[in-house]
Amino acid sequence: MTRAEKILARGCGRDKVCPGEIVEVPVDRMMVHDNNGALVIESFGGIADASVKSPEKAAFFIDHHSPSTAVKAVRHHDTMRRFAKRHGIKRFYDCGCGISHVVMLEENLARAGEIVVGTDSHTTGEGAEGAFAVGIGATEMAAVLATGRIWFKVPQTVRVVCEGALTKNSRARDFMNLVLSRFGPEGANYCSVEFQGNGAASLSLDDRIMCCVMSMEMGAKNATFVPSPDSGAEYARTERFVLDNIESNVAVPPLPTNVQPLSHIASLKIRVNQAFIGSCAGGLLSDIQKAAEVLRGERVAEGVRLLVIPASRKIYGAALSLGYLQTLHEAGAVISSPACGACGGHDVGVLAKDEVCIANSPRNMDGRMGAGGKVYLGSAATVAASAVAGHVTAEASL
Repeated sequence: MTRAEKILARGCGRDKVCPGEIVEVPVDRMMVHDNNGALVIESFGGIADASVKSPEKAAFFIDHHSPSTAVKAVRHHDTMRRFAKRHGIKRFYDCGCGISHVVMLEENLARAGEIVVGTDSHTTGEGAEGAFAVGIGATEMAAVLATGRIWFKVPQTVRVVCEGALTKNSRARDFMNLVLSRFGPEGANYCSVEFQGNGAASLSLDDRIMCCVMSMEMGAKNATFVPSPDSGAEYARTERFVLDNIESNVAVPPLPTNVQPLSHIASLKIRVNQAFIGSCAGGLLSDIQKAAEVLRGERVAEGVRLLVIPASRKIYGAALSLGYLQTLHEAGAVISSPACGACGGHDVGVLAKDEVCIANSPRNMDGRMGAGGKVYLGSAATVAASAVAGHVTAEASL
């Protein structure tokens, strides 16, 4: 069986399941964040005599509006805090703790073989250590909180086989951008994605988190890394990549799957107003380290706002103690508290009409960071180099 089939078979107590079957399984972990936590609670209130079945399995996060500048968001936060206290939910990660997907992994709340559901499409990122991690809607989460169970249609599985190793002039984000361009925005719809091969095994945890997060942008139900797949497993599709041959690239608006070589985009000298290093796909310690390396001794170009938002308090502390944040500060960066930040255009980093941002966050759809703004997506190195140049470009060593 594939990884997803194995996990779902275990969950429903069967020896084998097949794609297309409907199975009901117990949930190992439930994640709710503030962007739709109030709707989850409202829906939960509509279930007669409901109580949270397994509060020890639930984790609530304030990460999308953290700290908030909106009165409506603060009300939602208060609603979540009261609900958690009333139902004995001890894992409450308040303002400044960080982004749910990253913190779930840091706290060992998305372990190999577990079934994890979260009220966010990028819950796929929580599969980086081998969990079956799936994003679900608010009303569905209300039912999961009340029953501790959920049903799934067993997904087909697609595999991404990676051989070789990244070179000094290529990044894991460049590789994942190519994967997205190969599949397109719907190429993995309702599929489980397995990353396999010696190249996949060579990627760091940060790289794996990013790849699993970004799998959502090609329609994936979940994503995970599989070091030793079953030899007889059946796959709906297989795509192969050689990491040694990966070149730097950028996803251009309005989709993360619209990928072009960085050399071409750099030749256009597209002026940027904002550069953003952050999000569940881009605020990891390795991203901040690389940005600091590129920016050491440099200054952000006049007219460019560089926002750096670590993905968690743990990452913030590490970047602080290692001197990365000092380097970024000296280069002119604005450093904010751990949160989703500018990724969804909520409380920080909103673009004005016709402004351009270069980011290493997951999405660049029209209006993602503000009505009329345009977002280009690349690696942390590309973002940092572009902040210095004032236009989308590659780091000097490329």
